[in-house]
Amino acid sequence: MKEEYYLEQLEEELVVALGCTEPVAVAYAAALAKKEAGPQEIESIHLKASVNIYKNAIGVFIPGTREMGAGIAAALGATGGLPDHGLQVLEGLTEEDITRARELCARGAVTSSPAPPDTPSLYIDVLIKTRNHSGRAVVAWKHDLVMELERDGELVFVNDISQIQEMSSAITPDDLREIWAFVSTVDTDRLDIIRQAVLLNERIAEEGMTTGYGLEVGPAIACSHGIKGKPFDKKSASISDYCAARTAAASDARMAG
Repeated sequence: MKEEYYLEQLEEELVVALGCTEPVAVAYAAALAKKEAGPQEIESIHLKASVNIYKNAIGVFIPGTREMGAGIAAALGATGGLPDHGLQVLEGLTEEDITRARELCARGAVTSSPAPPDTPSLYIDVLIKTRNHSGRAVVAWKHDLVMELERDGELVFVNDISQIQEMSSAITPDDLREIWAFVSTVDTDRLDIIRQAVLLNERIAEEGMTTGYGLEVGPAIACSHGIKGKPFDKKSASISDYCAARTAAASDARMAG
C-alpha cells in the first residue's frame, strides 16, 4: 500500500488559504513576480488570466480590504504579498500596502487581458515592471502550483510538466482499492492535517452562522429547517440539512473575505 504517497497527497491538497482562492492565487502570482522584479518601485502590473479566474474573483472580498476583483488582488500581492506564504500570501497586509495597491489601480498601472484559449482553465500570468527590472510568474492547474518564474525576461524556474500529467491521470479501480486500504489502516496519529481542516472549517462555519455575511445563505437554510445551532439535534433537522447550512455559512464568510 502506498501510505506515504497518500499522506503526501493530503498535505498537498489540504492547503490553508486566506480568503477565496481565485483572488488569493492572483495575489500569490503577483507576489512571486514582484520578488523576481526586485525592490524598486512598481511602474506597471499586467495580469493575464483565464476567464474563470476573473469571473470568480469579481464578486468576492479580499481579506482585510473590502476590495473585489483580480486587478486589485494583483496589486495587493505586489505591494504587500508574502511570496513564501503560499495561499496565505496576504496575511501580512498593512494599511500602507493597501493604499499603495489602490493608488496603482487608480493611476492605471494595473492592466489585464484574457489568457490564450490553449491555456489551462486555471491560469494566472503576472508581469511586473519597475524602472530597471521585470519579474513574471505563472501559476496554473492548481491555485498554488508555480509553473514559471522569470527575472528580466530570463527564465529562472520551469516546472516539470510530468508532474501535471501525473496529477491529471484518471483514478482506476486499483487506485480505489489502495485508497480504501489506506483509510482503513492508516495510523490516525499521522492525520493532523485532517484535524486542522476540521477545526478551521468548523470555525469559519460558526463565524458564518453567527455573523451576517453576504446573502446569509447558511443562516437562511438553518432557519428554514429549524436548525438552532450546534451540536446537531436530529429531532429538529436532518443531518444533510445541518451540513448544508453550515457549509453554506462557511462559504458566506469566506466569500466576504
